[in-house]
Amino acid sequence: MTANTGRRLAIVAVFVTIGLLAAGAVAGVSGLSEMGQPSGDEVLDQTEQRYDAAETITGTATVTVTNDSASKTATVEYAAAEPNKTWAAVTSENRSYEMGTNGTVVWAVGENESYGRELPDAAAMNDSTDPVPEENVTATLRGTAEVNGESTYVLDLEPTNESLDAPNTTLWVDTDDYRVHKMTTDDGTNRTELTVEETNFNVSIDDSQFAPPADRVAVTSVETYDTYDAAQSATDMDLPEYENGTFEEARYISRPESTAVAQQYDADGENVTILTATGASSYLDDAENGTEVQVNGQNATAIERDDRAVVYWTESEVTTGVVVEGTTDEAVAVAEAL
Repeated sequence: MTANTGRRLAIVAVFVTIGLLAAGAVAGVSGLSEMGQPSGDEVLDQTEQRYDAAETITGTATVTVTNDSASKTATVEYAAAEPNKTWAAVTSENRSYEMGTNGTVVWAVGENESYGRELPDAAAMNDSTDPVPEENVTATLRGTAEVNGESTYVLDLEPTNESLDAPNTTLWVDTDDYRVHKMTTDDGTNRTELTVEETNFNVSIDDSQFAPPADRVAVTSVETYDTYDAAQSATDMDLPEYENGTFEEARYISRPESTAVAQQYDADGENVTILTATGASSYLDDAENGTEVQVNGQNATAIERDDRAVVYWTESEVTTGVVVEGTTDEAVAVAEAL
């Protein structure tokens, strides 16, 4: 397994969400090696190799977050497989949800809501910032202790970059096979304790584990275009063009029940957004605080909120909207210039 995929599996294993386990180069306490125990950096390196070598990982963990006023506990089940498939289910006293990715779509499902979106291609993902930054950490071996009857090394972790405001972190790693049993972090306000109840390496996982539930998730795809002509060629809708501004980009957003194109223009330093969409009227019918206006003799609705104004109208099941940083009058003026 490559370093990148190893990091992804470790992330899903929860106990490296702060990115310390996958740091790679670390500095330890050399004196302990002379006493017959490995140094902190040796234990951390063996732990990283243990997870990097796995083709798949599944497990269960209990997470408790405590501060001066409250304490909350959740159970997390997780699974991961090469090269970039992950899944997790979180259950607490009053909330539960699932989230995952099959490498093509990232999704999340709660009790009354869901989300799904296509991911960029692999090349684009590899060019993006690694979710686990390669910050060096210092691993200090405090000694050994038992966790749920298992012998563990106890490591104190902290970044070598003193400018990073990282929480105090302690890791309990199995003395035999270097799997993580426990992690605690303390940022001075919240103390998080994560106990790994079960970890399984290299087990068979069906691909359906990572796919979005078809009956719950409507996947959204997004394409970006650098010219008006390219955006127009990607849709059957007739896109209005704003000639008083400079075209910057357009995003084509597709869902099973609707499509939309959002064009961005620069008008003398002011942002102007032109929206064209199908299937939008069902959402807009419930819009509050709308005011009726006229756009070139056609009825339209205007809404002002947070120093922005929106004007929109629907014709032949296609909704057109204008969003400006300004007033309703300014939005109407842009709409009439389309």
